[in-house]
Amino acid sequence: MSPRPFLTGDPTRDQRNVSMLLGAVEELCGSADLETLVRRAVERAVLLSGAQRGALLLAAPDGRLSVRTARDRSGKDLTAGFTFSRTVADRVWRTREPHVTVDAAGAAGAPPGASIHALRLLSVLAAPLVVKDRALGVLYVDSTAAVKEFTEGDRALFEALAGLVAVAHDQAERSRLAAELEVARSVQAALLPAEPFAPQGCDVAAAAHPCVETMGDYYDSFPLDDGATALVVGDVSGHGLPAALFMMTARAILRTTLRSVATAPEAFVALNEYFVPHMPSDAYMTLFVGLVAPDAGSLRWMSAGHNPPMLRGADGTVRELPLTGTILGKFPGVRHRVDGPVPLGPGDALLLYTDGLFESRDAGGELWGEDRLREAFARRAAAGGSSRAVLEGLFADLRAHVGSRPMDDDVTALLLRVVGTGPRP
Repeated sequence: MSPRPFLTGDPTRDQRNVSMLLGAVEELCGSADLETLVRRAVERAVLLSGAQRGALLLAAPDGRLSVRTARDRSGKDLTAGFTFSRTVADRVWRTREPHVTVDAAGAAGAPPGASIHALRLLSVLAAPLVVKDRALGVLYVDSTAAVKEFTEGDRALFEALAGLVAVAHDQAERSRLAAELEVARSVQAALLPAEPFAPQGCDVAAAAHPCVETMGDYYDSFPLDDGATALVVGDVSGHGLPAALFMMTARAILRTTLRSVATAPEAFVALNEYFVPHMPSDAYMTLFVGLVAPDAGSLRWMSAGHNPPMLRGADGTVRELPLTGTILGKFPGVRHRVDGPVPLGPGDALLLYTDGLFESRDAGGELWGEDRLREAFARRAAAGGSSRAVLEGLFADLRAHVGSRPMDDDVTALLLRVVGTGPRP
């Protein structure tokens, strides 16, 4: 149903209506934050309609309307304990059509509601807050007949105001979410080590490229109390803020448990037992943890459903390190074993990565693929140079395949090169 015209043909009244709506545009679109916006929206609704009270109702996660703010015509806050005609508000929310009730307590056919009679409401006016077919809530005002009886003209003007409020609220919400994402992105970036810790006799580099503002990928490198070094790459399913929050939680739990429990499997148990009850049913995490010996002469590892890292020997052969257990966050009570050790020596290179690396597509939709990744890794590692140079070469090969096409997934990689072996000084 298209909005009703609020111009009446009465020059004086129409000029007033247009002026009030223009004032609403300036006031609402200039609101610095959501709290200010909802307060101004209700105050403007009361002023424009001549009502005694007004409220902005927003949909809760369960779909039920709740009072975001309520005020009277003097500007007094009524939010706590505000009682209103839920019958009218729910009808507007359900039908997405504005509603006006005149003489609600006595009119034949008026929607029943104990609140209408208890509050002696004789006029109720409400309009849906809708943006691009997405319903946000309801803008609501009411009065007794002695103060104001709403008309069809009031309904048309109120509907126009509700449209402005919906757009302004949507824009403010988007701005707030963008600001929150920027904070999360900054925190996440600060948690990823710019210069990963390198074991004695090794060179380590890492890089992460989110496909949106924040990501569910994770890398880390840190020393353990026994002299070993933990190399970590993980991937939380999904993208954006929820995945990023689980990633940050994983980092905190893993760093704490690897430094405080007897074995790496116990650290994986702690992660899994935390994630199982807290992750959504369709979410999970894959994780690889490599444990480099104190003298960098060997590697043990655990892999919870993660794509196999590649280990290139000095002789040019490339092997993959297999899984040692299933994904995290789906199944309670699972255990993960430690594999290895495999020997490490000068010239060896280890590549840890997330699946976004080999699942990136070109303009025609073709995957870069594991075979291309393996070939590029072997070629770049054979050319020598630092871990950073090898990693940058890999990403250059990836970009050459992808071209200008946006990434479908987060892309993260950590690369270790063994320069020499020997005990720590």
